[in-house]
Amino acid sequence: MCPWISWQPASLKFCEAMLCGYIRQPANSLSNMAFIISGILILLREKGKKGFSPYHLMGVASISIGITSGIYHASMTFFWQFFDVSSMFMLILLALTFNLTRVGWLKWSQFVWAYLIMLITSMGLMLLIQGKSGEWIFAIEVTLTMIVEALIYRQKQRSDFKPFFQAIGIFLLSFVIWTGDIQGWWCDPDNHILQGHAAWHVLNAFTIWYLYKFYKQFEK
Repeated sequence: MCPWISWQPASLKFCEAMLCGYIRQPANSLSNMAFIISGILILLREKGKKGFSPYHLMGVASISIGITSGIYHASMTFFWQFFDVSSMFMLILLALTFNLTRVGWLKWSQFVWAYLIMLITSMGLMLLIQGKSGEWIFAIEVTLTMIVEALIYRQKQRSDFKPFFQAIGIFLLSFVIWTGDIQGWWCDPDNHILQGHAAWHVLNAFTIWYLYKFYKQFEK
């Protein structure tokens, strides 16, 4: 008996074949441990700091991605797909809000409200439209983050952009692998150890770590 069969199926299909069991895609599920490790490392770095900062939230978002994406690929249901993509919103909207404050379009005192409004709006739109809307919303948020970052770069603000370029380089590589997995450019469905989408998970755990290092320099 397949425990997830009665749930609304996910809107995305990946290379790895779906098994009948509690973990339908073993490679794509277990590879999410990389996000959890990345998030724990970030929280350990922030240990002892007073209050709860956006840097703590970056670690929480990474752990949330690991948990929700792990269950999503274990179940391949839209319910967990929604929370997986919502966790991705949590992360990328942190970067976007950081950039909006750095460019001067938001005050630091407005950070929390601006972040929450964008997050709730994104989740609401994904739930309303469903389908593959979450992936498109995420792509728009990534694009907006890059555009604002480019504006800041042109302003020649004194920043160490090395971790940012490292994060972008790893993300672009992982996106090519993600696309190849979706399109079937390289695909062995019955290999439940090595999968392109699993590689996307591991690489993006490094992306989050480098994003954390980049934005950490603006703590003051």
